Amino acid sequence: MRIPPYYKRPGWQRFFAGIIIGMLIGWGFFVYHFGTIHDRLIIKLKTQEITIQNLNEDLEELRSTEKRLNEENQKKLTIQEIEVDFTNDKDLRLNELTIYELKSSVINELKGLKGKDIASVAETNDLMLKTIENKTFEIGETKYRLKREQVYLFTTLTLYLKIEIVTG
Repeated sequence: MRIPPYYKRPGWQRFFAGIIIGMLIGWGFFVYHFGTIHDRLIIKLKTQEITIQNLNEDLEELRSTEKRLNEENQKKLTIQEIEVDFTNDKDLRLNELTIYELKSSVINELKGLKGKDIASVAETNDLMLKTIENKTFEIGETKYRLKREQVYLFTTLTLYLKIEIVTG
């Protein structure tokens, strides 16, 4: 058995030449498109790497700035709230209304301190306490004086005061 000689027939020669030329054109088309797509992907990857690097640098800068600002704010905190507690209100057996009125009177005396930074309040701490201690609070027909026992100064100013009834 013999393979027929296709190379001698011009129809088959054109067919095989067309297949080979088509494969070469197809291979060239594939290489061209693969190269352009690969170039685009490399460019996109490099731009994304640069963007990520820039964003990481910005993030580090923002973190350091935030840390610095937090440290500065920690140094310059402000008074947000004022609390008053009486140490001997149970011993004097004062009613709730009297205690509430005394607390509100003291808070009204100190309301100017809200929003001020803790450093300036700490500097004028003695003046603030002398203002409260030297004032006589009149509730109903009874007069009261307050003496400081403890003071805690942070974002909340907490005063522990002793109530004294003024006679005469």
